[in-house]
Amino acid sequence: MLLSILAVLVVLSPIVIFHEFGHYLACRLTGIRVNEFSFGFGKILWHKKKGDTDYQIRAIPFGGFVEPAGPMFHPEDAKEPPKPYEFAAKPWYSKFFMVVNGALFNYLLAAAIFAVLVFIQGMPQTDPVKLPAVVGSIAKNYPAANVDLQEGDLITTVNGQAITNWKDLTDALGKRRGDLVLTYTRAGKSLRLTVPDNDFKPTAPKTLGISVQPTYEKVTWWQAIGYGFYECYYWTKYSLQSIGKSFAKKKAPELAGPIGIVNIIHQAAHRNLLDFVWLIAMLSVAVGMFNLFPIPILDGGYALVYLWEGLTHKLPTEKTLNRAINVGMYILILLVVYASYSDIKRIFFKPKTAVVQTTPQEENHVQK
Repeated sequence: MLLSILAVLVVLSPIVIFHEFGHYLACRLTGIRVNEFSFGFGKILWHKKKGDTDYQIRAIPFGGFVEPAGPMFHPEDAKEPPKPYEFAAKPWYSKFFMVVNGALFNYLLAAAIFAVLVFIQGMPQTDPVKLPAVVGSIAKNYPAANVDLQEGDLITTVNGQAITNWKDLTDALGKRRGDLVLTYTRAGKSLRLTVPDNDFKPTAPKTLGISVQPTYEKVTWWQAIGYGFYECYYWTKYSLQSIGKSFAKKKAPELAGPIGIVNIIHQAAHRNLLDFVWLIAMLSVAVGMFNLFPIPILDGGYALVYLWEGLTHKLPTEKTLNRAINVGMYILILLVVYASYSDIKRIFFKPKTAVVQTTPQEENHVQK
């Protein structure tokens, strides 16, 4: 339990700090005074004022905020114009930059983590011709689970056909008729087994139920940096496409709420360190992307208002802004409630038949 709590703090803290630091840095660069820079909410545990800014650590460490000087929108009936250092006094592009920079810093954090991981671990090889036919994992309820195949076994022949790479194995499985005779190497010993024809599923007659063992190639620093940014692009595109497909099929999108996120962190904390650090990057991408959604009350909603100001040279009326913020609040509450309901249903009321899924790092590995 303690490990899970610490894991949640370790995962969420850098994501929150980087997000708020992005807002803070944008304020400093655009001349907006920052009254408070807080990590967490609730009671102030520690604070130190430096210049015009009060830096704080609060009791509830799930979140944080940057409070710029002055209101986000200057009232039309105000007796005095905003002071030069206040948020509302700045041009639209400065305000736009300030509200989106938190999400941009989430993407920078994710790109940096992805880059470091791929530099340490290497780039995953996806060409089946260059992948040796080594068993990575074995799926339940498939033929491979019924025979003596283990992770790390190197398959050398299928029905007498020599296997030198993963493509050879895929092709050989595609030609299968009747029983499947495999020879494989384990700890330097050559072994042989037979998979009976009736073990194969009628719905998947060519699927043995194994995935390839990941193979990684070392890369240079600049290649790793490029890959880090590509991962951010890929997972953002993948998420948006998944949401789009759900709406196109008139299905509710699968969302993870607070309960689901804590559960994911809990599971990652009990796996290896690389998976745990990978999760920080993935959640940072998710936080950055979500905050850019054009929903009033989120950063993306405010950004839309300032883009409108840039195009029309005026802000929406105060009445319109207040209505939009209220609508945004209701949308956000509904999203949290729906995501929490989905979390509870998925975690505590699992279906009887399990679905075999790959982890993010196995996304490019095809099960056969």
